[in-house]
Amino acid sequence: MFSWFRSIMNSGSVLGYFFQAVPITCFVGIIYVIIRVVVVKRNKFKVEWLKEIMKLIFTCYLTGLISLVVLPANFWLDFFDGIFFGWWDGILPIFSFGGFNLVPSLIKALSGELTIGSWVKTMLIGNIAMFLPMGFFLPFVTKKVNRKNIFAVAIVIPVIVEVLQIVFGRSFDIDDLICNFIGIVIGFFITSVIKDKKKEESKT
Repeated sequence: MFSWFRSIMNSGSVLGYFFQAVPITCFVGIIYVIIRVVVVKRNKFKVEWLKEIMKLIFTCYLTGLISLVVLPANFWLDFFDGIFFGWWDGILPIFSFGGFNLVPSLIKALSGELTIGSWVKTMLIGNIAMFLPMGFFLPFVTKKVNRKNIFAVAIVIPVIVEVLQIVFGRSFDIDDLICNFIGIVIGFFITSVIKDKKKEESKT
């Protein structure tokens, strides 16, 4: 059973990378709940269940996102192999500088250097979809993000992610910046529409 599960984790597929991130995501989620319960009881905060649930989901999502887009590919798989089998020789180095792509693929496509093809599905849609929850959850976890600064936030977060990717041995990709920005903005305005509808319903 474990060998089958490990083979999926090592498949190089989206599902495989997802399964690699699940254990650490669950672990961080449990730690967050314990810490949050202690803080709430100690300070006697009023529990707003919707906000608490959103914060928990956001914490787990953020952990998974960092695992998928910042850390080197197969980092957690190699880490688990080291923990359970002692195979520490295979673990990837953390601090190894990656490469750069500063020319958007759209420009490459227009100049004939690149055929878009499946890139739209695997790269464009994937990077938008991964960061859409970021924009969706931010208004629930902090009041500092609003319509006035969401575009600045949607630029800063992807830039931080891309810089970290360089440090952790991955590449700085302008396509990622553009797609992540779009995903965050779309997610934010989905939440805005939902909140606006709730306000209108509460007035009627």
